[in-house]
Amino acid sequence: MGSLLYSSQTYLRRHADLAGATASGICLVHCLLTPFLISLAPDLVPYLPGDVWFHRALAVGIVLLGAVAFFPGYLLHRRRSVLLPVSVGILLILLVACCGEALSKPVELILNVSGSLLLVAAHLLNRSFCRQCRACSDSVKCHTTQIS
Repeated sequence: MGSLLYSSQTYLRRHADLAGATASGICLVHCLLTPFLISLAPDLVPYLPGDVWFHRALAVGIVLLGAVAFFPGYLLHRRRSVLLPVSVGILLILLVACCGEALSKPVELILNVSGSLLLVAAHLLNRSFCRQCRACSDSVKCHTTQIS
């Protein structure tokens, strides 16, 4: 039972950041392509989920998934260099989710894209720290935690 738990924790650490980066990347693609697709096919607008609550729920879901995916790797390595991009990315996504209707469309787009890019970068950086560390597959504690 203990080895099964260890195996699942190792699997989670290895793949959680990839899931978080993928979710943030989907958010990024959605933010960039939706205006473009609407301009090409305006007849689709009534069929697209454009409700403010839908976008807020999507943003909160992305942030929650991203946070859950981010922390297993971070708690192992504790590299502080990934905290700034993940924090700013989360802040930007939640700012747009809460105040998006008060912002102009270009500002909303810039903040969303910036937040998504920061989240993708933080997840990939966190994942790279896991891949560089032999301890991720050998033990619970990482030998590189002293490096920040």
